[in-house]
Formats: sequence, structure tokens, C-alpha cells
Amino acid sequence: MHGLIFFYLHKFADRVSAGSRSGTASSSSIGGQKHLPSGVYPDAEAAAMLGDLAAAAGRPLPTLVTDFGEFLAPHLVKVAGAFIEPDWTTLDLVEHTETLIHRMVRSTNPGAAPPVLEVFRSAPDEIQVVYSSRRRLRALATGIIRGLAAHFQERVAIEEPSCMLRGDPFCSFVVHREHGDAAPAPAPPVATLVGDAGARLPAEPGIVIDEPTPRMLGDYRVLGLIGSGAMGRVYLAHDDRLDRRVAIKVMSSRSAGNAAARQRFIRESRSVGAIENPHVMTIHQVGEQDGVPYIVMQLLEGRTLRDHRDASGRLPLGEVLRIGREIAAGLAAAHRRGIVHRDIKPANVFLEGESRSVRIIDFGLARELDAHATALTHDGALVGTPSYMPPERIDDGDLDASSDLFGLGVILYELLADRLPFEGRSVAAVLTAIARGTPTPLAEIAPEVPREVGDLVMRLIAHDRAARPADARVVAEELAAFEKRFAG
Repeated sequence: MHGLIFFYLHKFADRVSAGSRSGTASSSSIGGQKHLPSGVYPDAEAAAMLGDLAAAAGRPLPTLVTDFGEFLAPHLVKVAGAFIEPDWTTLDLVEHTETLIHRMVRSTNPGAAPPVLEVFRSAPDEIQVVYSSRRRLRALATGIIRGLAAHFQERVAIEEPSCMLRGDPFCSFVVHREHGDAAPAPAPPVATLVGDAGARLPAEPGIVIDEPTPRMLGDYRVLGLIGSGAMGRVYLAHDDRLDRRVAIKVMSSRSAGNAAARQRFIRESRSVGAIENPHVMTIHQVGEQDGVPYIVMQLLEGRTLRDHRDASGRLPLGEVLRIGREIAAGLAAAHRRGIVHRDIKPANVFLEGESRSVRIIDFGLARELDAHATALTHDGALVGTPSYMPPERIDDGDLDASSDLFGLGVILYELLADRLPFEGRSVAAVLTAIARGTPTPLAEIAPEVPREVGDLVMRLIAHDRAARPADARVVAEELAAFEKRFAG
């Protein structure tokens, strides 16, 4: 826990002491401990301090912890003011808590790892927070959310459908903004990139950053804004030297001012640029202008696998096998470079041109497989799409190449069975199904699929990563053999 929390814990203790009838709830009970505002300390110290304070005040610990969260919230808003967008309200702050923690704390002190696993904006007025932690201060989160709502003069309802302390595989909150007060926060925009022939490329969902559009980026003539995301913007540009259009991803100037975020952006571009494979999006150049880095990328024409599936319905077996083989080939090339994509899903598989050749896109979550890179990830927390997450991510385990193969397996299962292997009515329900690891065998859902193909898919989505195929190259070879046998 960060030392800043301890600073306000002392302030809160003084307030409790002043309001205590007996006067016994004194901050002296916790005053002997010194905590630097920039330091990181074990949660146990904060728990002990709050326990002592609750005992001295004669109040239940959960109630006091919640009250501390409400007291803490407006102070955190003030401290984080430089990083908060002007139009944010309660749900926006909760949604982007991990980014704020990274910018304020973890970029300078990587040891400050939070318990949050993922935040999903399930609707404009609702978010779901899922995390894996047995911390007994979860009431603090409830208090902070309530305090944020009070700060923004909003009303929120908070539910806790699952908790590890009750035996569930993870903890979760559902925060719903109630109507009748301030205007509802807008839904996070999902931008698209539009190419020459009406091609659509998904950009990162995020905040629209109000920055002027440059006329030039290096030697590239900017034609207009085509996407925005949490890390910056994507522009359509023209390469006059080679007479071609490209997409240029530019880091926001605010993010570029953060050394760790800037380093991650550059690392991401270099990682993807090092992959030479026809089934991975091409990076043409990495540049920098006025201290802000940018990536010049291939501008693709076509549509995502998600859009293709939605428009075409259930795909023929031969096409599914080809798409799977090409995804596996692209992953094999990335894995040879020590790069794990970490978010393999239909929206990140682009089908290019009339042949619908696979291009794996959006390596924004990519991580190089070395210890140093771990501290440079965007937020140190879980990110991705629930239905395609491997169980090791839910368990806060290390990710490796087999984690990408799990995502590929979910894609193949979905295409062949016309349903997902792990389903539920909420984010928590989906993640619980993944954590339990007992999907219905593909042979029962789609008996027309060849047994050998179904067996491979079930191995790919095995709960135990040791039971999954050895590597992506082996999967590509198996799928190629199936194409020859079954795609007649």
C-alpha cells in the first residue's frame, strides 16, 4: 500500500479522535509508525493501524474501513487532479483507476502492485470490477467509491457478487450509477480506422484526447484523425515517397510526459516491428516528434474476424481451419521473438482483402517475456476481454505462449460451435466459468466437426496449461493437416 494512504490514515485518525465521545480513539495509537509519502508498505500495516483505531473507537472494523475510504476519496481526487479528464465522473474515475495508479505511483515505484484484475464498462451507467486478492480491506474500495460519488454529487449502488473470502475464485464489485442526479457519463467511445475501400480497423477504446492534429509527422503528410485511444491517437497519413497511405499511432503528449508509459509505447512498437510474418500487422517505422513518439503502421483493408462472423454467420469448416492456421502461424512468429500478445480475440484478428488473409493486430497489450518488461506494462493489471482470458490470468499467474493458444482455442470453439465455451450473464459469471475450467466438449455441441479437430480445440482451452499443445508452430502444422483432410 502506498505511503500516501498512510498519510491520510493519520489525518483520518485525528478526525475519529476528535469525534469520539470517550476521547480514547486517539491517533497516538498509530502515531509511532513513520511512512514516507513516496514509499510502499505491506497491507498488513494499514490493516493493523485501522484495527487499533476501530478498537479504540469501539466501532466495527468494516464500518470504520468504509468510512476511511469515504474520507480518502476527495483527497485522492485532489492529488490526482493533473491526471483526471475534466468530464470524468464517478464511474470514469473507477474505470481508469489503474491508469491513474500507474501514472502517479507505479511508474516510479514498480513494487506498488494493486489487487485489481480488470474493470469492464458493461453499460454507460455500470461498471464491473474484478480482482484476485484475499485482502481484508476490500471495504476500503466500497468507501472510496461512495466517497467519489459524494464528491461528484451522484448516487451509486454497489454490489459484491463474489468474494475470495467466501470461497469464490475472485472478488468482484458491480457499481451502478442511479438516475435522478447528474447527467450520465457517456459510454467510452470505440473508434475505428477507415481505409481506402471503406475498410474498418478497430482502434483502442479510451478517452478522446483534445490535441491538435499535426500537418506532418516526420516525412508523412497527415490526412486526418481516424482513431483515439487511452495512449493517444491514430492518424491517416500519406507517404509521399512511396505513394501509399499509412496509419500512424501517436502517443498523447500527456502520456509521453510519463517516462515509464513512454518506454512501454516504444517497447511495444519495437516488439511488433521485429516480427516478420505475413499474418502480423506490419510496422514501417518508429519515430519521434517534439518529444512525442509515434509508430507508422500498415493501413489494412478488410474487416475483423468478429465483423466477418457477425455478417456471414457460421463459417465453413475449411475457412475456420485456414483462419486458425494463419492465427497460429502469426503467434508462432511472435513467440519466437519472445512476445506474448495477451489479448487474442476475434476483434484483434483482421481479415485482409478479398482473400481474407489473417493479420493479428493490436499488440497494445503485448509483453516481452523477460523480467524487466514486466514492470513496464501499462498498468501491471489484467487487461483483455473476459470470454477469451486464460485461467492463469484470472489466478494472477504468469502468462506465456500457451496463454495465447488458449485465446486461439476459444476462437476456434466459437466459430465451430456457434457459441462460446465459457458463458455467463455477467463478467463475474464468465470468469467463474473459466476459473472452473469445465467447458462442454465440442463433440457434444457440434458433432459434425471431425473428432480430431474437436480434440485439438479442447486441448487448446485446457485449464492446465501443461495440457495445451507445445507451441503455436505445432498447432499451425496440425491445422494445416486438417485442412488437407477435411476442407475438400
